[in-house]
Amino acid sequence: MHSIITTEGIVLAKRSAGEATTRVVVFTEALGVVRIAARSARLERSKLRYGLETLTLGRFALVEGRYEWKLTGAQDISRELVPESLAGRRAAGRVVRLLLRLIQGEGTHLELYRTAANGLRALAASPADELEQVEWLLVLRILWHLGYVEQSGALMPFLQNDSYMSEDIERAKVSGHTLLRSINESLSATGL
Repeated sequence: MHSIITTEGIVLAKRSAGEATTRVVVFTEALGVVRIAARSARLERSKLRYGLETLTLGRFALVEGRYEWKLTGAQDISRELVPESLAGRRAAGRVVRLLLRLIQGEGTHLELYRTAANGLRALAASPADELEQVEWLLVLRILWHLGYVEQSGALMPFLQNDSYMSEDIERAKVSGHTLLRSINESLSATGL
């Protein structure tokens, strides 16, 4: 018998499968990116129905099946990572697509998970005039954790922490050209 693993996670993608099953991709704190089948989650009586939307943050109880993970429960569901503005949702969508492209297979990425969660939280809370800089910082930090960004003196102030304070935003505005050049070079290096 398999044991239940409970871990915090962020729903990155969702799709319907069959009559009542939902398949989700969740970036978890303990397991990295996992693909999960939530049986009967689309039924009206399902308790899981509203906890599996994209950018949902929560604690997920999982059991490893023969071919895939199965969702047995979700709690502490939060929509705090979902920006209210359309521009914020678009920025968060680009970050989610980047994570889905770059993280393949299961494996613990604890620092990357924390960076993604903090950055998506910052995107959701950012005013419109700071969204671009928050997205730059988040993407740069994701690429750095995955080993695509070289540690240079110009980038180190942005990579040393996961802060999105006003001074970090101002520094990103001033260094925008450097950040974008580094991001574009890193994305090119991924080969995806």
